[in-house]
Amino acid sequence: MVKKSRFLYVVLLVLLIIVAIGFVYNTGWAKNSLQSFIVSQAGQSAVDTGASLEQSKTPKSQIAQLKDPLNILVVGIDKASSINGPPRPGPWRADVIILVQVDPDREQVSLLSIPRDTRTSIPGHGMEKIAHAHAYGAMPLTVAAVEELMGVRIDHYMSIDYVTFARMVDILGGIEIDVPRETITYHMHFKPGKQLMDGRQAYEYIHSRDEPQGDIARIERQQLFLRTLLETVREQAGGLDLAKMYLEYRKGSEISLSFVDMLKLALFTRELKPDNLIMHTLPGKPDYINGISYWVADQEGLETLRFQLLKVES
Repeated sequence: MVKKSRFLYVVLLVLLIIVAIGFVYNTGWAKNSLQSFIVSQAGQSAVDTGASLEQSKTPKSQIAQLKDPLNILVVGIDKASSINGPPRPGPWRADVIILVQVDPDREQVSLLSIPRDTRTSIPGHGMEKIAHAHAYGAMPLTVAAVEELMGVRIDHYMSIDYVTFARMVDILGGIEIDVPRETITYHMHFKPGKQLMDGRQAYEYIHSRDEPQGDIARIERQQLFLRTLLETVREQAGGLDLAKMYLEYRKGSEISLSFVDMLKLALFTRELKPDNLIMHTLPGKPDYINGISYWVADQEGLETLRFQLLKVES
């Protein structure tokens, strides 16, 4: 039985904001007010981590040094009781799981979408859907489950919920999506062609699994949305928009990156070429095991991804 999930997509939503903040900071889009905001946030980050304020004022050319690859786990949490309803009580499952690798050597950012129903070993709980790891042990156990599945070390993580996502889209004045095919969800009907979506519409478009391919079709829509969001942030977002988006994200989300960490990423990715933003979906196939629907990873394809994308040898 196909189950409607209340998604929290994404991701890279945050990384895209990071990219935009870097653009603003270094290309002159930002006025003194936004630059002061960035410096003040970097200063607060330094205070929070025990560093001195003088250290936090390191010139941006030094802050920007990103030399080693980073693996960042981005997780969307299904907190919403309904599209218009209040958050429901936890624990919550991870409805969207994206492993992001930032590779300075290859000047590349790679995103690997891991279907929420992927069957894997969750430490302490045996073979289950990877989405359940968050319900059992929040972000620490989700990180552990993805590390075991992919055979990599995750350096940082971030999560986001629906309310935050919708508000951030609305701050941008909506996102214009070129819908490739008709999509009918429980609440809405999206026709093919370009259309401006507000936060509520964007959430519905990228969270619904009301298609024969279920979560896989949804992942395709999420990846389309992320590319479009990147273009929107680059071309249309002003300095105040970006500051508001950052503050909105910090209100109700969980992140292990400091503001200085984010600035380093921003200054690395600000000149990222579209062709160097690579998107993948964990290879596999749907299967029923003991009456439960899973996404079963293709082991050969998984090994190829580990080697080519994540530089992990078997």
